[in-house]
Amino acid sequence: MPCPCGSPRPFDRCCGPYLIGDALPPTAEALMRSRYTAYTRGDIGYIAATLAADQHGAFDAHAAKDWATRVTWLGLRIVSTTRGTESDVDGVVSFVATYREAGKTIEHHEVSQFRRADDGAWRFVAGDTRAIATEPKRAAGAAKVGRNDPCPCGSGKKYKFCCGR
Repeated sequence: MPCPCGSPRPFDRCCGPYLIGDALPPTAEALMRSRYTAYTRGDIGYIAATLAADQHGAFDAHAAKDWATRVTWLGLRIVSTTRGTESDVDGVVSFVATYREAGKTIEHHEVSQFRRADDGAWRFVAGDTRAIATEPKRAAGAAKVGRNDPCPCGSGKKYKFCCGR
């Protein structure tokens, strides 16, 4: 069975070794993927263990566990990665995590920052969910887009099947 992170590799040869502590993710993207996988499995201990030291006080493990096990995880898409290679000390990963909650499909857009700790392991530093707009904004005075008009985002789809949902 493929790993929940979206890789075609099986879990035990992808994120599995990271979650059980047999290996460290070699890149910021690998850590991002393994954290997503941990959320899908309700492994909040791994989420806490991969936080930067200064983030532990703000982390609510109980709330994270409640949320992670309440939703149905649908997929992870990596949008971009900046730095975060095996030779870097910091990195940024932009991603979209899709899940269902209370009958609604939600796309969580985030730009996450990572850095290496003193022990060489990658750690999650911060996530910015405001960095990616999820809907195009209409300029003041701009003509209203009709439901059957082409979507202004440029997708080529009708507005009602794209951003007008």
